[in-house]
Amino acid sequence: MAGDDTQAQERRSAETYGKLVTATVNAVFEHGYAGATMTVIAQTAGVTRGAIQHHFGDRRVDIIARVTEHILRERQEAYASFYGASPAEGETVDTRAAMKAAYRDPATWFLIEVWIASKSDPELRDRVNTTLREVNDRGDMDIATHLSRLSDADFRVLKYFFRSLTRGIALEYSRKPDTALFDAVVDMALDALEGLNGAVPKA
Repeated sequence: MAGDDTQAQERRSAETYGKLVTATVNAVFEHGYAGATMTVIAQTAGVTRGAIQHHFGDRRVDIIARVTEHILRERQEAYASFYGASPAEGETVDTRAAMKAAYRDPATWFLIEVWIASKSDPELRDRVNTTLREVNDRGDMDIATHLSRLSDADFRVLKYFFRSLTRGIALEYSRKPDTALFDAVVDMALDALEGLNGAVPKA
C-alpha cells in the first residue's frame, strides 16, 4: 500500500515537473524573457509558486537554467540518435521537415531568448556555459568520434550550420509568421548545401 502511494506521488511529481518545463518555455515564448516571471510561469502551469520552488529552487534563474539544460539534453540526444546510428533499412529522416518544425517550435525561441539574456546576466551565462560544456561539448565529441570513422565531415560544422539557420529563420518568422515563405527559405538553404556535393569544411 505504501509502495502504491509512493509511486503515485512520484508520478504526480514527474507530471508537475513536465508541466513546469512546458509552462516555462511557453511563458518565455509568449511574454519574452523579461516577462516570464515566476508568477507568470506558475499561472501558465496552473500550479503554485511553491511547486516551482520545490522542483527548481527559489529564483527565476534556477528554473530558466534547468529548463535550458532539459531542452539542450533532449536536442543533443536527438543529434546522437540521428548521427550516432545508421538508420534501419527503409527508414529515412526528413531533415527538411524537422528544421521547418524547429523554427516554429517555442523551445527554439526559448533558447534564443536565453542566449540573448545571458549576455547581460553573468549568473545565467555561467549556468548556461556549464550546461554547454557538460552536455553539448561532451556529446559533440562522442558523435564526432563516431562520425570520423565514417566520413571526413566535421560534425560541429554541420550542427552549427543547422543551428544558426534555425535560429535565424525563427527570428525572422517571429516578425513575419508566413509559414509558406519560410518553409521555402529552408528548402533553398538545404538545396544550396546539397549543391556542395556533401563537402563540409573542417572546423
